[in-house]
Amino acid sequence: MADRLNNGMTPSENARIAAQVVSEEDLEELEAVHRELLGKVDKAREDGRIFMMGQYVRLIGLVSPEIDRIQRRFKRETLAAVRREHKGLKKEAKEAATA
Repeated sequence: MADRLNNGMTPSENARIAAQVVSEEDLEELEAVHRELLGKVDKAREDGRIFMMGQYVRLIGLVSPEIDRIQRRFKRETLAAVRREHKGLKKEAKEAATA
């Protein structure tokens, strides 16, 4: 049996619940943070602040994969919804044809 976390859920169940709390607004805000960090990298480079430039680059390295992960999840959810709709329409058409 799968290992349970302290909340009584398996890790995959816990991940699904956590993924459901991300909204389009959260993604937009994360993308805004990414753009802001890129601007700060440029500014630090212009000012010759190499240490801070490196810190901003590290933060971008954390934010970028999260943006990609969330975007991929939204695309998967959209595709799944379209497939469900298509399946339902096919079922309705088949039932109408046999009636």
